[in-house]
Amino acid sequence: MGLKENWWRFNYHAVRLGFIPITKRALLLRSKVEGEIPNIRPIMLAPVHRTSADVFALGDVSSEFISFVSTDSFGHNGPINFVQKKITSAVGTVIWQEGGIANPRKRAIALARDVEDRLERRLIIAAFTQGEYQYDSVESIEEGLIGLLKRYESRHLKQKGHELRIPIVPVGIEYDRKGKGLEQSAVGKWISKWIPFTPNWTIPALRTQITVRFGTPHYFDGQTAREMAEIVMEEAAELSGIPYKV
Repeated sequence: MGLKENWWRFNYHAVRLGFIPITKRALLLRSKVEGEIPNIRPIMLAPVHRTSADVFALGDVSSEFISFVSTDSFGHNGPINFVQKKITSAVGTVIWQEGGIANPRKRAIALARDVEDRLERRLIIAAFTQGEYQYDSVESIEEGLIGLLKRYESRHLKQKGHELRIPIVPVGIEYDRKGKGLEQSAVGKWISKWIPFTPNWTIPALRTQITVRFGTPHYFDGQTAREMAEIVMEEAAELSGIPYKV
């Protein structure tokens, strides 16, 4: 564990133990967990992506350090994008440089190197395989990162001479407020209207209970990246109590 990784962990747990409890109290949120992250490293978590609270929900129910894969196209204004990118980098987030690197191949190589650095460190990596927010269903999947894991396993076997199997764990996140209660909570609308430079976040309604469920680990057994993404996200949707419509 190097200095950089210690810095990531320190910042991550500062957010987890400082910001999250205050926010939960302010919004009267409750959370609970069913299941647990298997004690295997490295490992990938594949949660559904329903609101801006998803990242914090995972951090709240587990004391483990989780390194997320994110994007630099945050969809906010310039100042907020800059601050959010700096914060996410400080907590060990892998930033997908969509706008920062013009050449698609160079961009993909940069992402692969960042993710593989976390795999070499034997960390927990989490990626929203849906892509963008989908409040009450899973309607699309993006298998790019799962494909990267598959290539990493193959290359590891060639270079090291022994097999490395990375489990992919579907993660369900259930909010007891359904439909527009997530997309258009009164709190979120008030903040967006009255506070300048507000990020484009989706905020759960007051008194929402959030349940995080960890599913069964899946391994590549001849499946393509696309097939694995479908298997994992269909289970994640079921664990979330929402339909799978891909």
